[in-house]
Amino acid sequence: MAERKRITRIFKMRGLSIQAPALNSILNVLKNEPPTSKDDTLFAIIDEIKEKMTTVGGGGMNQCVVTTDLLEDVVADMSRGAKDVTEEAVQLLDAFKTPRLEYDSMRKVFSLVEAGKSVCGEAVDKVDMFSQRYSLIHQRILRQDIFQPKLITARGGTTGSGTTGSGGGGTTHTLTPVESLLGRSGRRFLLGMIVQVEEGKYYLEDHTSQVLLNFSQASLLTDGFVTENSVVLVEGEAIDGVLHVHHMGNPIVENRSDSIKAIGLQNTDIFNSIGSLSELEKLRDQEMKHGQDGMFVVLSDVHLDSPAVIEKIELMLEGYSDFTPLPIFVFMGNFTSKPLSGASDGTKAMIGYFEDLAAVITKFPNIAAEGRFVFVPGPNDPGITGVLPRGPIPNFFTSSLRSKVKHAVFASNPCRMRFFSKEIVFFRDDLVGKMRRHCLLQPREFGDDDVEEDGERVRRGSSVHKLSQFAVKTVLDQGHLSPLPLSASPIYWQHDHALRLYPFPDALIVGDRVDQYYENYEECDAINPGPFSAGFNFVVYRPIGEIHKSETKSDVEFSQIE
Repeated sequence: MAERKRITRIFKMRGLSIQAPALNSILNVLKNEPPTSKDDTLFAIIDEIKEKMTTVGGGGMNQCVVTTDLLEDVVADMSRGAKDVTEEAVQLLDAFKTPRLEYDSMRKVFSLVEAGKSVCGEAVDKVDMFSQRYSLIHQRILRQDIFQPKLITARGGTTGSGTTGSGGGGTTHTLTPVESLLGRSGRRFLLGMIVQVEEGKYYLEDHTSQVLLNFSQASLLTDGFVTENSVVLVEGEAIDGVLHVHHMGNPIVENRSDSIKAIGLQNTDIFNSIGSLSELEKLRDQEMKHGQDGMFVVLSDVHLDSPAVIEKIELMLEGYSDFTPLPIFVFMGNFTSKPLSGASDGTKAMIGYFEDLAAVITKFPNIAAEGRFVFVPGPNDPGITGVLPRGPIPNFFTSSLRSKVKHAVFASNPCRMRFFSKEIVFFRDDLVGKMRRHCLLQPREFGDDDVEEDGERVRRGSSVHKLSQFAVKTVLDQGHLSPLPLSASPIYWQHDHALRLYPFPDALIVGDRVDQYYENYEECDAINPGPFSAGFNFVVYRPIGEIHKSETKSDVEFSQIE
């Protein structure tokens, strides 16, 4: 009886009232604790209860009453092991279920809305697709120091910071709308999207109008590719209705944290898992404690019709079979070396290849039962191909594998994954090849040292690595995975937002048919695991590789199976 009174008094001193059934429950919990640690456990439970009440919010007397249900939730949270926490920290988001971030340029506000269920859009959806792409970049550019107007102070001085990458320290510029070029002379700065209105003629278009472009004297100020449908910053002069471009480049970027501050945490919570700053802090605290255990093993171009590939996968799984916890395995297509016919023999063959993979995985019972597998389709895999985003491989082909591998998930392309507070984007596409074929101007630093490779001009030495850098920088600068003409990369208009990279993810893993590469660009890890079928290469990615004070750093390791 004395113990009941003591615990009730402690709760009252902390501003809480505990119901009798809840008091009985907490006595049962403390009964199993050593006498020396009972008070520490009790105070820890009370702290968790108060934090949970604060997170839930609300008001009135009921918020200060500890019920049995509330107590059970708190004790369950505190009793979870590292494995439970890590499993709950992983969340996969399908492209067709991704909420859409919208920006209202009139009210200058963001909102997060549910994605449309249909893939068949109307003409207005196509207009909105390009309008939102432009608006999101436009508002981002206007926050940059170089385009911030300076204010004259009472003492006659000016406020505002200097430019980033501009010539004169402190110089600022103004963006001129396209419609305002009429009747104005001299060089102007513009932001617009490159569109092809007539065959072979490109225009710069913004929300106000469009103007014919002359690239003959243009020079690029940024690395990367410039393609149709990309948004560019232009310095040029309008003469007789033609904008003669002097300098041009991709838009200035901002890192993930700056974007989230501008947009708002709730408007960037596409996973619907971080509702408030307190929840984010709690997630980051768990990240510090358990995040270093998380590991992603990523393979691309896993050709299951190759016996050598199947053999190497078995060797790889054998190497990871003793890991605790097991890594998350991400397999990207294409899953065959060449497209299979839609006839019955092609269908049977594809089913057989996934059955072969299932047979390999089930050789390791713990991996088959506990391991997580994510399969991202490639351009030539079964299903509706040729349009982005593309859905997962149909269940008809994968039912055997899913029945034998408990945690196998067939995802869309692209797809997103949350690991604690980190966001990772997985995308399978021949990005470098498409960019090279459709760039309008020769990329910077490519000139006389270029050589011919497969009918295309590339630079000697680390040419492929340089091209990979350009492609990654282009999609991140554009905030979009496919800033290409729709004829080269068709897109479902209503789901274009699933291809956006704004805010930047913490990691962008692109399965491309070029050599492995890794770049950290504005705090975003850009990784290509390389084609597994070519050299049995893959990448091991740890979102939380190192922890220093309150900061985390990722770790990327390139691997190969001999």
